[in-house]
Amino acid sequence: MKSTLNKLLVLALSGALLEKTYGYHVSVVEAATAETIRSEGETMAADGYQIVFGHGGQCSTPLAEISGDYPDTWFVTTGGTEIRDNQFPACLCLEESTYVCGVIAAMMTKTDVIAYSVGGDFPAYTKTTNGFELGAKSVNPDIKVLGAVLSSPDSNEAYETTLNQIQMGADVIYSNTNEGQSGAIKAVSESQGVYAFGSLGNFIPLAPDCVIGNAMGDWGKAFVTATELIMNGEITQPEIMFLNVSNDSVYFDWNEDLKATLPPGVIAAAEQTFQDIRDGKIDVPNEYELG
Repeated sequence: MKSTLNKLLVLALSGALLEKTYGYHVSVVEAATAETIRSEGETMAADGYQIVFGHGGQCSTPLAEISGDYPDTWFVTTGGTEIRDNQFPACLCLEESTYVCGVIAAMMTKTDVIAYSVGGDFPAYTKTTNGFELGAKSVNPDIKVLGAVLSSPDSNEAYETTLNQIQMGADVIYSNTNEGQSGAIKAVSESQGVYAFGSLGNFIPLAPDCVIGNAMGDWGKAFVTATELIMNGEITQPEIMFLNVSNDSVYFDWNEDLKATLPPGVIAAAEQTFQDIRDGKIDVPNEYELG
C-alpha cells in the first residue's frame, strides 16, 4: 500500500508542478490492473489529453494495445519495453547511484562481507543490486557479497533476512525492498558496527547513526522532461529516455552528520566515482542491458 501511495504522491506533485509552471491541465487516476490501465488510458486519450503517463513498467503493454488508435496522444511509461510511434518508456538509472553505494561499502567494511536484499527478481530491481556489487568489486574484487530476494516487500521478512546476513558477517547493507526497507534498517540499527543505505526515500531518520545515505532518483523529472520535449516538438523518434547521473536525475543523498565522521578517502572516492559515471568512464548496466 505504501509503494502505491508513493507513486500517487509522485504523480500528484509532478502534476501540480506542470500545472503551476506551464498551465497544463493534469488529471491523476489510480489503475491497479492491466484492464484498468488500458481503459483509463483510452478514456484520457479519447478525451483529448496530449500525453498519458503510465507510472510503472506494468503500464507498458496495456497502453501499447491502445496507443495506435490515438496517434495524436503520446503515451509515456516509467519502465517497460514497449516503443511505438507515439509511445516510449523512461528509465530511471538508480543503478548508477547504487554502484557508488557499493564503492562506499567496500571501503567501509571491516569484515570484507557486505549484503543486499531486493524485493523482486526482475531487472528493474536486480539492476540496483547488480550495480551495488559491481561498485564494491571495483574496489575489492575478492569482497564477499551476500544477496537475497524476498518473497514479498515485507518489513518482517526484510528484518529477518538482514539479521541473518549480519550474523553471517555482513557489516554494510543495501536493501531495495520498498516498505521492507524499514525492517532491514531496524536490523542494522540493532547491530553494532553495521551500516546501511536507503533506497528511493529518506531512511536516515530511522537510524541516523547507521544510514550512510540514500540512493535517490527523481521520477518527477521524468514527467517534466518528457512533457517539455513532447510539447516543444523535440521528440521525433520515440526511444527510451534515460534519467541518470548525467542529467541530474540520479544522485546520492548523504547523511551529513555521519558523513562528517567518515574517512576523507571514502568521500573522495564516492565523488570521483560519480564524476566518472557522469563522464562516461564507468558504464553501469541498466535494466535493458541486463534483459
